[in-house]
Amino acid sequence: MYLLTPEDFEPWVGRKVRISTLPNPVEITLARIERGRPLIGIDTRLPFSLFFDAPLEVYLMNASYEMDCGKGGPHDILISQLVPSATARHYQAVFS
Repeated sequence: MYLLTPEDFEPWVGRKVRISTLPNPVEITLARIERGRPLIGIDTRLPFSLFFDAPLEVYLMNASYEMDCGKGGPHDILISQLVPSATARHYQAVFS
């Protein structure tokens, strides 16, 4: 099984990605990638997080969504809501 890495998503930073939602798909922007520190005693990929921005009218629940971005996609990615700003909604996906 291939584990996604930050490098799989780097070409998408600053670009819109399509999220499969009902009744219609929506687009959100991959704003940035943050790399974490290695997990002690675990020899796998480095943890990382993807951060997304979306217009206020794009409301996503904390759930797994099929996302068309990254290498070999689409991928099912768990998205969590962050605190919205006055002009945008913000979401995060954590990979450990």
